Amino acid sequence: MTISATRLAAMVGDEPLRKPTYRDLADRLRVLVVDGRLPDGTRLPSERELAAAVGVSRTTTTRVYTELREAGLIASRQGSGSVVEVPYSTSAVSSLILDPESPNDIAMTYSAPSAPCGLASVFTAAAERLPGLLATTGYLPDGLKELREAIAEHHSADGLPTTPDQIIVTCGAMGAINLTAQTFLAPGSRVAVEGVSFPHAHDALVACGGRLSALPLTDNPWEPTALKDVVARQRHHAAYLIPDFHNPTGTVMSDADRSAWATLLRRHDVVPMVDETLRHVNLDDVDLPPPFATYDARTITFGSMSKAFWGGLRIGWARVPQPRIMAMLQSRMHIDLGASAFDQLVATNLLRGGAEVAAARRTEARQARDHLIAALSASLPEARTTRPAGGLNLWLTFPKPVSTRLVASAGEHGLLLTPGSRFFVRAGGERNLRLPYTQTPDVLTEAVARLATAYTDLDVDAGQPRSTSSLDLIA
Repeated sequence: MTISATRLAAMVGDEPLRKPTYRDLADRLRVLVVDGRLPDGTRLPSERELAAAVGVSRTTTTRVYTELREAGLIASRQGSGSVVEVPYSTSAVSSLILDPESPNDIAMTYSAPSAPCGLASVFTAAAERLPGLLATTGYLPDGLKELREAIAEHHSADGLPTTPDQIIVTCGAMGAINLTAQTFLAPGSRVAVEGVSFPHAHDALVACGGRLSALPLTDNPWEPTALKDVVARQRHHAAYLIPDFHNPTGTVMSDADRSAWATLLRRHDVVPMVDETLRHVNLDDVDLPPPFATYDARTITFGSMSKAFWGGLRIGWARVPQPRIMAMLQSRMHIDLGASAFDQLVATNLLRGGAEVAAARRTEARQARDHLIAALSASLPEARTTRPAGGLNLWLTFPKPVSTRLVASAGEHGLLLTPGSRFFVRAGGERNLRLPYTQTPDVLTEAVARLATAYTDLDVDAGQPRSTSSLDLIA
């Protein structure tokens, strides 16, 4: 893939570069590589083209590329230009799944906790039922019958009548999103999305040819008037949204907005693709509006065991309207043939008998959320946030655009973060930061202390880190 100078300049952002200019620009490009927005093998524009697009001297961009080469992030060959060359590392796959490479580092880049107490016994119980599975081929393109029944019961109890033959079990919710996108999107298919949302889902839609139409950013991520303007302007095939404890903001779509969205999407023949992976991480037991599919029967709903139980249990699903089931099953035949049979046994046991495990998980998350809010209020009052009733993230807003520089500064203190811009479809996010509360209280206390130190290391008015050392975000 080749990226133009104009596009790269837009990704860098329109916030004025801080002095020394070359270091600020190099750090911004470094973060784009860590995020995966500049993937391995991307051909970069020439130093002259980038200088013109960003509005700096060629001497500056020459020095930027030199820094990136010395950090091992790009390779340059005379006559061939410069290409992103990410060194192999499990921490370089994505800034949303960034594990610390040092035991002293703290990663707050993913909203996924470690396994809850009691999960090992569920695996043991599933192992006792394994002999019955071993007598089969183990290929389950639609999913284990018992699990599909349990998932259908789960949706029906939530007010959405569902039959087992509407369920396709996948390798996590991302498997469901990818399967749906590969089945129903073609190159150029337009997909309406929230202006700020879960970037891996957006990446999956784009990888299948989707062209994202982002709603304008307002206090309400689901402003119906904004949706009307988007879908009325051009033909859209689908809309992807997270109406329940939205990732990353934690907000909940109102009953009125669900009804308005469903009406607009039906009128313009746009298929809703609804992510409910956080719906049941309801920390304060608030009354949620009915599932989106009750407003529009054409909805394809994504669910997962990852947030309520454990991410290592790679089980998700799609609840699909009956007329679309066969197309998705046929599409799956050339993808993965089905999720792990054993993990599906575990998931069945959890959905039918894991209420205590899920409740304990919510209690831990509730305590961690409140602890993190208190720690931020005491140590970093500049960061404003709200108290989400559910989900696993706080969405911070700073008084000035510091997110990318703050992430870079925090990295020097052993705190791994993802800049707010990663969650924005268009430019933006430099005033925002997502902080998951999936760590223990003592780790969260230390994380906030490091974040506060990183923040004070920034001369916010001048925008310049007090440290002049070059940042190497990939070990």
